[in-house]
Amino acid sequence: MYYPLLRGKQNELLALRELLEEQRLSDKIVPVIEPTNASSSSTLKKTLEQFYKINRSIAVIQDSKLGNYQGFKNDEDIEKIRNSSEFIRAYFLNDNFSEKISTNNNQYRMFILDKKSEMNIENVYGDNTLLVIDTYNRDKMRDAKRVNNFKIIELNDVYDKKDRNQDYAEDTDQVFSSEHLFYKQDGFYGFSDYSMIGSEYMEKGFAPKAIAIHIVYFDNDNKLRIHHFVSDSNDGIGNPSRKFKEALNKLIEWYGDQSASFKIKNNSIAMNEFQELHRTGDYPGLGVVKRKSIKHHLEIMSNFLDGKIK
Repeated sequence: MYYPLLRGKQNELLALRELLEEQRLSDKIVPVIEPTNASSSSTLKKTLEQFYKINRSIAVIQDSKLGNYQGFKNDEDIEKIRNSSEFIRAYFLNDNFSEKISTNNNQYRMFILDKKSEMNIENVYGDNTLLVIDTYNRDKMRDAKRVNNFKIIELNDVYDKKDRNQDYAEDTDQVFSSEHLFYKQDGFYGFSDYSMIGSEYMEKGFAPKAIAIHIVYFDNDNKLRIHHFVSDSNDGIGNPSRKFKEALNKLIEWYGDQSASFKIKNNSIAMNEFQELHRTGDYPGLGVVKRKSIKHHLEIMSNFLDGKIK
């Protein structure tokens, strides 16, 4: 099982909604959404309703560090969703955590121990509990493995986020992850990461000097790598459409040079959409570019988890 940690910003949520509509999101993927001040409450609500309508599991962090999330108080529709077996209440573990979170008997609860968490896991009880532990906290992970009724999910911050987009041009192809290959034999119930966004969060974007398109892909051994396609005209912030076309040209040329078996393994609706943007010359905006990159990652991971990639 794969539990990607995504921020509840509009394009992250729309990526999930589009994947559901296109029937390209495996039921072995359970998104974990951290609401933010930048969250669109209407988009988040529609996303939760969409998952609920088709009985698909989704987790929402109740004590978000990134915004004042109130969980749609007094919203009867959302309360019905929150009380369903598919809805997973998720919480960060920290020194202030002391209460026992009650849920319905058929509901899972999730606790997240990230890099900054120092909480003793002995204060967490295990029935119907998903325990997400960052691999940084390896001592806590060893302790948790001694408790059989925990379902332990390893969290890896695998994305090497650069300070500036132009910095990706210095190392365009990198190892991303192989946890999907080994998490079961390592004794974990599932694995988690931040997709191609990374754990670092920025409330608002800014006009970059360079535009980079980030594409996760399976190599010949089914390990995941990530390739960065960076624009060339990076002296100033002007003409983002031109910068996008420069980065997109590199993506299309790179993908076109790959073998037929590579394309079968790494094809997605989002990749087809990038090819269509190349054909039309349209510039959709940076948010949509990020949305398509997330969609591509989650679709090929869905194919792998569903046994469509050998």
